Amino acid sequence: MQVTIVTPVGVKFAGEAASVIAPSQSGDVGILAGHQPLMAALRTGPAIVTIPGQEPLHLVVDGGYVHVVDGDKVSMVTELCEGWKDIDVATAKADYDAALALLQKATEETESATWKLKKHDVDLADTRIRVAATRP
Repeated sequence: MQVTIVTPVGVKFAGEAASVIAPSQSGDVGILAGHQPLMAALRTGPAIVTIPGQEPLHLVVDGGYVHVVDGDKVSMVTELCEGWKDIDVATAKADYDAALALLQKATEETESATWKLKKHDVDLADTRIRVAATRP
């Protein structure tokens, strides 16, 4: 199937893939050739693109949506897309520690925009650490 991942700065991946796992708002979505049409909102989390004959491509994605049409065309539009090569592990761990400390000190209601931004920073740093751990 044909997979395209696009961010505001351009195309991050375009090519053939055997499968895609995308982090949707309601849980991870596995996509294989022949998948039913789908439009799903993405959350911050890891995505995996399996390319025949290669190591799986583990990516950080940050929001957006995934769209499947004609059973073999997958488009992912996201604010951010990073592979393990793009991630400095020490920086990601420092970012995680700082973001978690801010979240733990938060006094806002969990439904407030401020609290959600703090939680997002923790989730993004955690995802970067997890994707960086997939280095072959």
